Amino acid sequence: MPKKINYKKIIGFWLLVFLVGGTGGVFFSRAFLPWVTNFSPFNKVAWLYNVSDATTIINKTERVYISQGTAYQEAVDKVGNATVAVLAGAKPIANSGFILTGDGLIATANFSAPKGSKILVVRGDKQYEAQLIKQDKIKNLALLKIDANNLPVVDFGDSGNLRLGEKVFLAGASKAGGNFSRFVNLGFVKTLTPGTSFTFTDSSLANGAALGNIEGKVLGLVLVDKQGGIGLAGEDKIKELMKEIMINL
Repeated sequence: MPKKINYKKIIGFWLLVFLVGGTGGVFFSRAFLPWVTNFSPFNKVAWLYNVSDATTIINKTERVYISQGTAYQEAVDKVGNATVAVLAGAKPIANSGFILTGDGLIATANFSAPKGSKILVVRGDKQYEAQLIKQDKIKNLALLKIDANNLPVVDFGDSGNLRLGEKVFLAGASKAGGNFSRFVNLGFVKTLTPGTSFTFTDSSLANGAALGNIEGKVLGLVLVDKQGGIGLAGEDKIKELMKEIMINL
């Protein structure tokens, strides 16, 4: 008479195998492998670090991509909120600019306008008559002052930490046809020596715009030459000019 097969024992056996094997696998990947990477030569094996990290490379890449996109949007909003349009002269010289202090100190690119010309600063639906506080032809910078309070201001970073290939943006504002608008242009650091240059494609409105990074820090003021090339007056030069006017007040 054939021996009766005990299916319960077979099923129980394989369940025990899977349970023990699964527990051993978790222990191996979460405890044993991280411990092994503390010793040579295992600490030089890259895939061991990926296994011990408990997160797949795909998930890491996805998180970085999403967080970077969100961070740049927040950075653009932060810097852009402190940008203004600057108009000077009867045939207006149009610059961008940005707010340095809550009581209306503004940085822009240096400009030439007949003495006594009216200078206007536009932000949103508000227009202010501005006073020219300081011009520096060597630094190619100008400081203006408007009568206002509780304005949003930029937060300075350090242009000395710029890296070749770093992603940055310029943020500015303009007034054309009676309409105020803000703009942004994304690019990369193209060169660091002998001067800092960028890959921005459109420079027609950029003179005086703010150069920002992913943290929403302003690294300086964008300068556009006659050929349309874009350079930078670093935040350190703006701070020097601010110190000069504080001393003279």
